[in-house]
Amino acid sequence: VVATAAGTFHQPALPVTARDTVAAGDAFNGGLAVALSETMALAAAVEFATAVAAASVTVPGAQAAMPDRARVAALGRSLAAL
Repeated sequence: VVATAAGTFHQPALPVTARDTVAAGDAFNGGLAVALSETMALAAAVEFATAVAAASVTVPGAQAAMPDRARVAALGRSLAAL
């Protein structure tokens, strides 16, 4: 849930098979920071961060689980096919 002075919205988690959730929060925060630094609107930034976190839980470990943009984009393409 995201709350701002303008209101609130919910960004659902993406449906992935989690192998290890140890770095999901770090991945989300890193993805959010990247998106906001690239001047994405808040809703789009949260959606991107959610995809980064989802991609991170599909790989065991912490550092190795941090996805690059290609893995986040691949996750987005696979979900779009559902």
